[in-house]
Amino acid sequence: MLDLIGSILPKRRTSDWPAAVEAIRAGAAFLAQGSSFSYLRARTLLAGPKLFSDPDFGFALQICKWEAFAVAVQDLILILEAEMRPALPADAGLRARGLSALYREVLASEDMPEHRATKGWDDVMAGFDARLAVYMEKPPLKPDAISIATALAILEHAPIDDGVREADKMMVVNNVAFRFIDCQATLRKRLDLAAFASELTKRMTAAS
Repeated sequence: MLDLIGSILPKRRTSDWPAAVEAIRAGAAFLAQGSSFSYLRARTLLAGPKLFSDPDFGFALQICKWEAFAVAVQDLILILEAEMRPALPADAGLRARGLSALYREVLASEDMPEHRATKGWDDVMAGFDARLAVYMEKPPLKPDAISIATALAILEHAPIDDGVREADKMMVVNNVAFRFIDCQATLRKRLDLAAFASELTKRMTAAS
């Protein structure tokens, strides 16, 4: 798993801001696609090959992947913030505004998915801002507590029956948590977190 993630993320530890943005984008994309596709392959079993070749199911799967991606970016940012918090501004408002700007930059680095072409990500960005207002005022959470949001996004948008959705909740939550913990370990190897925290602090305070 780490080798697969590493094949997407930058190859060397970096303190370069664009490379850090790309590392978050690529990590979130890998997590969203890997988690949603593996779950639906496991859930559909023998019917999977036929379903995955069906255009309607494929479009629904793309929606699931992209909606999960938008939340996975949030979760990765929050996981990194939790680890770097001692080196970031103590002011919760400064951190929230800085992380909100980072989130928008990561989202903007991807082309807008087809199903959001007319409405963009405004609702998702507003949701993250509301989430930040709560998270920044509280002690940082562990990755498995943060990543529940991505798991719930996958379940919400997966093209499955509601009864199955509820029955699979804990399985998906646990699977996604393991994937995020692996990705966190990879990001530690790819990013110079001290330098990233320093640059993030500069951007947070400059915007105040």
